[in-house]
Amino acid sequence: MLSEVFTADETLLSGSAFFKTGGFTPRDTQQNPVLDLLFPPHDQEPVFSFSSSANSTPKTLGPEEFEAMEERKRRRMITNRESARRSRMRKQMHLENLRSQLNRLKAGNRDLMNRLRVVNLHGKLLRQENQRLVSESVMFQQKLRDIRHALHLRQLNHQLLTSAWPCNNNVTYIYEQNPPSLIT
Repeated sequence: MLSEVFTADETLLSGSAFFKTGGFTPRDTQQNPVLDLLFPPHDQEPVFSFSSSANSTPKTLGPEEFEAMEERKRRRMITNRESARRSRMRKQMHLENLRSQLNRLKAGNRDLMNRLRVVNLHGKLLRQENQRLVSESVMFQQKLRDIRHALHLRQLNHQLLTSAWPCNNNVTYIYEQNPPSLIT
């Protein structure tokens, strides 16, 4: 379209005429329906309406249609701004919720870490106590075996002294009164 209005060939051919006549060639001053649609007279607004069909051409709207169209555009712009504002507010609320959730989770994590430290310390103390008790148990078991062994030796010694010689009754009496100490 615009190539019909002004071409490079015309510029080269009528270069001096172009500048002398204010930039228009004689071809440009003729009536052109495309130019009338693109550049209407000064008293009419250049507003176009396009239909959905492929073969349709743009048509010029009247002042009432133009004002209605401008009003729809203005309302659409206002609703778009409101929608964008609501979207920003929703985004801000979502971010605030995420921040508060992050803070709650961090606090919960700190609490769980502190509880874990306490449980680990308690477990360490219990393991130390268990080791002490196990070593005490081993020591007491050894003492008990020593005491049983000493008692068994004492019984054997007593049986030997009383049954071997009947005349040794005096010795056993003294021995029972003052037994030798096997446990020190």
